[in-house]
Amino acid sequence: MTKTDALRQFLSDLPPPAAVKLMDAVESGALPATHLGLPIEEIRAALGPALAKMKGKRDGALTDLRLFTAPFEDFLFDGVRKEKEAGLIPRSSVEPIWNWITNELIPDTFPAMATRVEKHIASADKEALHAAMTVLLQAAGSAMTAAIERCDTDTKYANATASRLGGYDVVADAREVADVFVILDEMQEMQESVPRHIRAFDDRMVSDVRDLYNDLYERDPDRAIYLALAVMGRLDCPWQILRLARKVAQKNDDTMISRTDFSILGERLIRRLEMIASYFENLRPGLSDLEELHLQIIEFSELSKGITREIELLRIGNWGQRLLKARNVISTAISDEFAHYPKDLGAALPLQRIGGFGRSGPRRVDISHMPDDEKLSRIRRELKFVLKTKDLAQSIGAQAAFDKLLPELEAFMVTYEDAILEEMRHCEADTAEHAEAYLEFAAEVAEQLTGRAGAATLLKRGRVALQASA
Repeated sequence: MTKTDALRQFLSDLPPPAAVKLMDAVESGALPATHLGLPIEEIRAALGPALAKMKGKRDGALTDLRLFTAPFEDFLFDGVRKEKEAGLIPRSSVEPIWNWITNELIPDTFPAMATRVEKHIASADKEALHAAMTVLLQAAGSAMTAAIERCDTDTKYANATASRLGGYDVVADAREVADVFVILDEMQEMQESVPRHIRAFDDRMVSDVRDLYNDLYERDPDRAIYLALAVMGRLDCPWQILRLARKVAQKNDDTMISRTDFSILGERLIRRLEMIASYFENLRPGLSDLEELHLQIIEFSELSKGITREIELLRIGNWGQRLLKARNVISTAISDEFAHYPKDLGAALPLQRIGGFGRSGPRRVDISHMPDDEKLSRIRRELKFVLKTKDLAQSIGAQAAFDKLLPELEAFMVTYEDAILEEMRHCEADTAEHAEAYLEFAAEVAEQLTGRAGAATLLKRGRVALQASA
């Protein structure tokens, strides 16, 4: 059973009261789903049986909150943000917005509307529930729109609102929620026709969304882009939203698309590439989390390839230039990271120069002690990282760094293999165990760099040499 499977099993075994509290915390953003290691949909599914056993109203107005967030569910994400981006709302913003509407904007009517919604939930009257929820969302949208418009002209009120909600970014989130509620019918129509977690945004689906977008644009051009942003949130490969941009704009290159309303979609993708590049820019070579580095490289590679497959990025265009700059940042960081790998390999498999020939003189392996486990672990991590990422080298602009490093490591291993075999032919009994330990690690490295056959041959030759010294 994997760790993920074990977590799902643990969640499904929680008692109902604990399951309710946990789901409340996740959906309100108090406990980001990422901290649990599962998407919110999987957490909800795992807790489903326990939640179903709870009768009556669940703590924290969870059902109301879920229905409230449904129209903009594709904007929601777990975790924290560095800055506000259009169409992205952290779950932690939902509860302050809900409380703002309930306690300040429409305190006289909102509780009664919420009670009516709860009544229809309990009675399982879907038609009445839909009608009641529509009234609630439209009322909330109107109240928020009026408040946001006042914020635009009344600085004192804007400051007070930001203080109440938890910052100006949350005010911007509230503006987006209000805008979504204004185009509620179109958003719900999209949600009914476009599934979540789309792996392939095919032509039929693109055409359907384009028609819906065009109809909405005729009625409300300022808010139509939210429909596209919501669809983007349903794509497993977010760069595929550029297919919609191409279809609507009837353009195929970044310089033209970036001048349309759809520029916001491409901008989000390019900004994500720049955020990844920023992560690399702040690296300290030799002290990096290589697993995280690998994940960042995968994301950059997939995203940059995806963008360039969907539209033509021109070198003279803003997006094309920014992609190249981000790629150069990563390439430089990878080169700096690789710079110490040959030294680390030499530290794990030490060689001593002998004679008076300087740097060109012969070298002898140092088997005076057993291999250093920490140094072995370090080079293992580094080799694993190199080999896992070498197929992505071109997409991150780091092919030259890989082409320089791998031959250097292989050349060192050729020298070391000859030296360890020579040492094993003449080593004393008290160092034979040390020599064999170094041989086994050298074979492990050789297998990763040149293949299993070469490693097996090295082990065989080493053991023959050791027997000859006995």
